[in-house]
Amino acid sequence: MSKQGIGVAMAMALVFGLAAMATAGAQPAKLSAADYARAEKVLDYNLRGRIKNAQVEPHWLPDGRFWYRRDGEHGAEFLLVDPAARSRGPLFDAARLHAAMSAALPAAKIEAVPTPISVRLENGTLHARLAGDRKHELSCDLAAYRCDSVPATTPDRYWLASPDGRSAVFVREHNLWLRDLHNGAERALTRDGEAHFGYGELPDFALHAVPTQLGQWKVPPFAVTWSPDGKRLLGTRYDERKVEPYPMVEMAPERGFRPQVHYIRLGLLGDREAARDEWYSVDVESGATRSIRLPQGWNGAIEADVLGWSPDNRRAYAVIARYDHPARMRLVEIDLDDGSLRDVIEERSDTRVQLNDFIYSRPAVRVLAGSNEVVWFSERDGWGHLYLYDLRDGRMIRRLTAGDWLVRDIIGVDEDRRQLYFTAGGREPGDPYQRRLYRVGLDGGEPRLLTPEAADHDLDSGVSVILGGKALDLLSPTGEAVIDNYSTLDAPPRTLLRSTRDGEVLLELERADASAVLEAGWQAPQRIRLKAADSRTDLYATVFLPPGYSKERAKPGQYPIVDAFYGGPQVTNASVGFVEAAAAINPISRSSLSALGFVVITIDARGTPGRSQAFHDASYHGGFADVQVDDHVAAIRELAARYPGLDLDRVGVYGHSAGGHASARAILRRPDFYKVAVSSAGNHNQQGMYGGGINGLERILGGAPDYGASGVLRPSPDAVPANYLANDNAVLAANLRGKLMLVYGDLDENALPAVTIQLTSALIKANKDFDLLYLPNQNHELFRNDAYYTRRMWDYFVEHLMGAKPPKDYRLQAPAKPGESGF
Repeated sequence: MSKQGIGVAMAMALVFGLAAMATAGAQPAKLSAADYARAEKVLDYNLRGRIKNAQVEPHWLPDGRFWYRRDGEHGAEFLLVDPAARSRGPLFDAARLHAAMSAALPAAKIEAVPTPISVRLENGTLHARLAGDRKHELSCDLAAYRCDSVPATTPDRYWLASPDGRSAVFVREHNLWLRDLHNGAERALTRDGEAHFGYGELPDFALHAVPTQLGQWKVPPFAVTWSPDGKRLLGTRYDERKVEPYPMVEMAPERGFRPQVHYIRLGLLGDREAARDEWYSVDVESGATRSIRLPQGWNGAIEADVLGWSPDNRRAYAVIARYDHPARMRLVEIDLDDGSLRDVIEERSDTRVQLNDFIYSRPAVRVLAGSNEVVWFSERDGWGHLYLYDLRDGRMIRRLTAGDWLVRDIIGVDEDRRQLYFTAGGREPGDPYQRRLYRVGLDGGEPRLLTPEAADHDLDSGVSVILGGKALDLLSPTGEAVIDNYSTLDAPPRTLLRSTRDGEVLLELERADASAVLEAGWQAPQRIRLKAADSRTDLYATVFLPPGYSKERAKPGQYPIVDAFYGGPQVTNASVGFVEAAAAINPISRSSLSALGFVVITIDARGTPGRSQAFHDASYHGGFADVQVDDHVAAIRELAARYPGLDLDRVGVYGHSAGGHASARAILRRPDFYKVAVSSAGNHNQQGMYGGGINGLERILGGAPDYGASGVLRPSPDAVPANYLANDNAVLAANLRGKLMLVYGDLDENALPAVTIQLTSALIKANKDFDLLYLPNQNHELFRNDAYYTRRMWDYFVEHLMGAKPPKDYRLQAPAKPGESGF
């Protein structure tokens, strides 16, 4: 080569080298164990529960006062609040009560005053029930500080106590039994229960069948409710006897070397035999049991429990549903004397029909038995709103809310004053995902805003029964006060006691202490508004920026981008409040990945809840993640245009569960944009996932399967319904160009392992390179709980997206307490 040629070559090499340096910016060639240690400190499960006094759970007394537990400097403290007097003080003197407890039960060696089992008001004096030893409890007068040892009557946590606390029901050998909590006497209430058709038993479709079989998962009597007077039980019995057994293979059992096969009853989309359900009532005194059959083709709505009772406790109100076209829901009145059903309201939709826009929240429905009315949630006009109906004839009395905004949760109803309290998003200017509290009259009038602060007011009525949640009551029994908890991404929660008349702050209860989170190095993300792929629709996102990021100092192409994707149509995931941003449920690792040098973004795109029905329904027909993927691409491009230093040539994506489907979908559908993907526990197709009218995915994804002339039943083993073909990631396998790691746990009943393997089969047929991480003995919670998976996910992005070398053999510590979120 001539000197001129050598000079040109050297110049070109220099130019290319400088270009590469400009593209990589200040990204390191190698990350150290210290870098990973810093990221580990802000890993979600390491921050979970470390914000002190983030929330107040009230225990109301009949006179309108309440007590609650708080995190004190030296341990738990218990406070008594009087809204009328606007006072807050100790529930008791801990030293005096401890001395009284020890004197009453000296052999117990009580170390500290535990959280009261209950606090009651007797003749104006407070009495507390407290745990003593295995056989005894303590009944303590909180004025005289005198305790008496009494036999333990608090029910086992796996029993369901009666309203008066004198008895409890539990499950034994597929049947319900009653136990007298005072004398220990037991008797059977039902006698014909059997395997896969028992009373109060968790059905296999609840997705915990394997740990239930192994004795690792136990719950109180499932889908069983006491009548308010304690004389009757109303429950749902699930018949899975004809459902075809589904194999779950434990390849590396803890004992032995032969793989263990666990057969669970799980119907797939299009199966001829699906789980069936029926209601039953039990007369507790006589033990008489009555079967209550649902109309043909209808099932109970599993996100709803019994919604209410008539004043005489002889009738109950519940919801049934069917998810074909159109989808329908009915509020029905159940006559427990003769087992008959009476239709009250029927709601219809060409897409989804729900009792709350967020299916994991409790129904935004309230039965007002005293006035023969019901507050009903509907999206019939394109937005989720509340309507008042007459329970007697199903006549709509009036509409309670209206406008281009969404009702989120009913917080409570003051039936005497005819006032309803609810949260909503989008009614006030600004971020539509920030919840505010409102009051509206049942007899008409405009809603009144009670929480003026521009923040997320985290008031709800509890987690849906579909996740086993319990109801919360933030409204005082007198209806005069409500507990408000609010925060922003950069301001920890404040908990206030507010007047329900005008929202006046009666008392500040708590200011959360987030010092432990901040000392760990956690940095608040930023909330931004971006445009969807249609260039018109506003999207909202939460962005975690690397430490030291500066718009002024950022170099071109310095920061790779990671899209933390969930995309399921049942929840939003772009954090809007402080606690969720610090310790998320899904996706996790956002703070950790940003600490490693990535810009991490989560976007609530079209197809997710929280906005209009049209916004939500974008994920209903066809590939449910496709619109979202396009929205994510458009939003990230806009993000990069607004934040200097972001590298659009290095965009990765990860997600779990529905996010596992979406992250794989993203790299297969847009290989031009996404270069690296980590997909864990994805539902990569729907034909291999669970179906049926009770818990099938069709209720939220696309309705009943369409097999053409064969209707809703699969005509052959390999048939795929037309309306779900576009959901199959295997169809796009040939598109793979970047780096993809698929992850699954062999005991995952939520996102079945076979579905991931079916995608690998398609990738192999397409001759594509990919990585597969198999995690033995892991269930669906691997994304939140498996430290090895988390480290491997970090490594994958560091190596293949950042272009750096991760530290060798870094070991993340497992969470102290595994999470159990369910999605």
